Amino acid sequence: MTQDEPQEEIIDGEVTDDTTADSESIDVPVSGADQASALLNLEELIKNHIESIDKLKIELKQQREMLEDSFNNNPTYHENDEKVKDALKGKNSVRQEIAKQPSVAMLAQKVKDMRFDINEKSKTLSDLLQDFTEQTGATQIEMRDGKVLEIVKTSKLVRRNS
Repeated sequence: MTQDEPQEEIIDGEVTDDTTADSESIDVPVSGADQASALLNLEELIKNHIESIDKLKIELKQQREMLEDSFNNNPTYHENDEKVKDALKGKNSVRQEIAKQPSVAMLAQKVKDMRFDINEKSKTLSDLLQDFTEQTGATQIEMRDGKVLEIVKTSKLVRRNS
C-alpha cells in the first residue's frame, strides 16, 4: 500500500437489536469462529446450488428426450425430417465445392484469424478491466465518444479432471 492510497477502516460487524427499550445499538464484534462459520455456510450454499443445477440438468435432458421422441414418433414429421436431411446434404456438398475455391478459402482463413484476434483481445480486455477495478474501485468507464460502459464481473465453475 502506498502513501497516496487511502487507508480503510475495517469494521468486523455490528449487530443491533431494535426491540430494546432504550433503542441503543449493541456493538458485537464478529469473531474468527463466526467468520469461519459464515464461510462454511456460504460454501454449503454453493454446493447445494451446484447439486440442484446438476439435478435440473439431468431432468432437463430426460424431458428434452421425451419431447424429441414425441416428434420422431409422428410419421408426417419423420418423413419431412428426412426430406430436410436430404436437402441439407445437397447444400453441404455445394458449400464444400465453393469453399475449395482459392479466393473463398483465403476469406475463410481471414475470418478465422479475425475471430481468434477478437477472442484474444477480449481476454486481455477482461484482465485490464479487472486491474482497473482493483486499482480504482470504479465499476464504470467512459468511452471517448461519451458513452458510459459498466464493468461487470462474472464467475463460473469449471469441472477439473481428477
